[in-house]
Amino acid sequence: MAITIEQARALDALARHGTFAAAATALRKRHTAVLYAVRVLEEQTDLRLLDRRGYRTRLTDAGARVLEDCRRLLAVERAFEATVHDLHGGWEAQLRIVFDGVVPAEPIVREVVRIADRGPTRVHVSAEFLTGVEAAFTREEADVMISVVPPETVALDSRPMPQIRALLVAHARHPLSRARRPVSRDELAGHVLVSVRGSDPRLELPTASVEARSAVSLNDFAAKKSAILAGMGYGWLPEYLMEKELARGALKRVRWEGASLHAFAPRLYTRVGRRLGRAASQVVESLLVASW
Repeated sequence: MAITIEQARALDALARHGTFAAAATALRKRHTAVLYAVRVLEEQTDLRLLDRRGYRTRLTDAGARVLEDCRRLLAVERAFEATVHDLHGGWEAQLRIVFDGVVPAEPIVREVVRIADRGPTRVHVSAEFLTGVEAAFTREEADVMISVVPPETVALDSRPMPQIRALLVAHARHPLSRARRPVSRDELAGHVLVSVRGSDPRLELPTASVEARSAVSLNDFAAKKSAILAGMGYGWLPEYLMEKELARGALKRVRWEGASLHAFAPRLYTRVGRRLGRAASQVVESLLVASW
């Protein structure tokens, strides 16, 4: 059954204006064109859609139900026209973003929601860690990458983002937290170091040269925080991720002879020669001034 947009428009206009003449005026069509479109729709559906008794033509119950679907069809048409208009206006059809999981997801998600409210761009966001970020950026042919380690991919534009403070912490009852003096390198190495998969020497963490007795690598920072809270060991956590735990004393900063504070320095990368569309431009502009 091939129902046309013109038939849907005709039935909608007739329902809104009450007469074929008024519907034709609203649609800027001849009276006979509207009459023909509705009659053919009745023939195709084999339903009596109109009650033609009286001055005003009224919909039957079947007509009212068919009108609902006609209006959905018209809504799809309007959405289609808006999408085409926006794509001509510089919005991308797709935008792919890959970011390092140490970076707070909230500002990125907030921008994705804003884009979804404003344009037709479908946004794909994925979180990876360290070298996995560049691998995903290459594999997915992404448009925007946020990384804390310098990528090996050439032909990228790079812009600095706000730094992310990280502290070396352990559970309040962990021996490293209860020490009354800064612990030595050997003492630190005698405990389990909790890390996130894909550790990279380019991070230049102060503990990089510490030979831990054992290390546990987990999938993300949420799991890492849970492990440290469970007393499994010590490790680096972004300060924004553990504000509540630090405030109530569940986590303590580990004092040792080296530095227990580190600043991750994420950078935002885009491809040289690839012109940013409106969605990507909004994301880049917002994230470059984001606060953690």
